Amino acid sequence: MAWRTIIIENPAKLSLKDNKLVITQDEQVALPLEDIDSLVIDNHQVVATVSILAALAEFGVNTIICDDKHLPATIILPHGQASRGTKNARNQLRIGEALRKQLWRKNIMQKIANQAEVLRKNNYLDLSKRLDKLSATVRSGDVGNNEATAARLYFDTLLGDATRRKPLWHNAALNYGYALVRSSLAQTIAARGLITEIGINHHSELNQYNLVDDLIESFRPLVDDYILGKVAPAHLGDEHDAMLNKDDRRHIVDVLNEYGIIENKRYTIKHLTDMVVESFVNAISQDEVDLFRLPHIN
Repeated sequence: MAWRTIIIENPAKLSLKDNKLVITQDEQVALPLEDIDSLVIDNHQVVATVSILAALAEFGVNTIICDDKHLPATIILPHGQASRGTKNARNQLRIGEALRKQLWRKNIMQKIANQAEVLRKNNYLDLSKRLDKLSATVRSGDVGNNEATAARLYFDTLLGDATRRKPLWHNAALNYGYALVRSSLAQTIAARGLITEIGINHHSELNQYNLVDDLIESFRPLVDDYILGKVAPAHLGDEHDAMLNKDDRRHIVDVLNEYGIIENKRYTIKHLTDMVVESFVNAISQDEVDLFRLPHIN
């Protein structure tokens, strides 16, 4: 099973030799592709051959390319590797309105429940109880928009700004973490043959990752918990610092190795993305929302 996360932050040439990723800088390093889970390219002077890009996709490596602000800008996904991909895509296109709304309801219930747990861990006990009630009263399709109400209360309390625009460092850190989990979900969704553009709630014609943006919702508080608990404490007193430094980015990449819970068992977030997508496939193939499994805060 792939386990390495590789971050390239300096100029380099990437090539392929004997099913290994060859990284040429001042020295040359060769890493087996079968060991690599994620590759983050965070320098615009990295040169990659077409053969290595094709091999990375073939081996299912989650390849992330960052922009000039060091934030994930795009990902490279495998194409046509799922043995039952066509069947999964057909089932996805056949999702009925009732199942779609129930899937979204369950998704938002778990997201708000996870937000409540983050608040509890940060000693906002009264507000966590309020979010518990919001989670329990989400209706089919979230017609009451409990998600937005919970998000406003949650971020206003944790960050002092419901828009997440004011605490600039936190905004950048959270977005970086979300992007990493988003790319892991996109990789897994594509590997199952699902159509990333067709969501259960998100439906923008300009977004090719609508389904990804649906399934990430319950993961967001897990990222929040990791950033606030393990990365942000190093920046206490540095409110003026709006930029992520190299150490920040290296720590945030490790979010995929953070733990969450499904059915009372601990798994890494990377493993959880696989489990959630597989459960989604099962739910839509059997028209049964109870088969859809989502992560809890560890």
